[in-house]
Amino acid sequence: TQEAKDDMKLKLARWWVKVHGGNASIPPSFTLRQAMWTFFGVGVTHFLLSSLNFFISVESRGDMDLVLPPLGALTTLQYALTAAPASQPRNAIFAQVFGLTIAMFVGSIPNLEPWLKSALAPAIVIPGMAKLGMIHPPAGAACIVFSSGNKTWKHMGIFLAGVCISIITSVVINNMCDKRQYPTSWPLLKRLRSILISEKEKVRTS
Repeated sequence: TQEAKDDMKLKLARWWVKVHGGNASIPPSFTLRQAMWTFFGVGVTHFLLSSLNFFISVESRGDMDLVLPPLGALTTLQYALTAAPASQPRNAIFAQVFGLTIAMFVGSIPNLEPWLKSALAPAIVIPGMAKLGMIHPPAGAACIVFSSGNKTWKHMGIFLAGVCISIITSVVINNMCDKRQYPTSWPLLKRLRSILISEKEKVRTS
């Protein structure tokens, strides 16, 4: 109908306008001091991760390894976008657990081509993270690697250990800088603390 055609033309016109971009400005660059803090933090973190990867590879005679590429994306967030919600430990841990679990199940689907697995896993994981309120880009990258079917649950455990190491080092190093704070909050610890305080109050009043 004519109404449907007009509606389609309007949508195409809106799409074309949005393709040209908005008026957002380019983000400011780091000062040299902040860039050096990032260099130091990323360098120390990946020295530890690479050393761990080498140790695991040697001890397992090449059977096991620490999947490093998604951890590079994680440290980019932690040292270059320190205050971003996607950089926070809650997102890093829970999104990775969620994404890797989905990826492992997708990877175990029989008679499914590897290229299709690598498309299906992020298609499930990324909107799932958004729905759960724990968006974390490195988890989207990791789920592609782990959906191949070549990784085991042991690989997943080793990778999560790498995530925890990255979080610990970024907490230590970022907070050594006067102009940085990581994380911005510990929501789960605060919730646990409030629960413990309320339980103590109940005990006192009983």
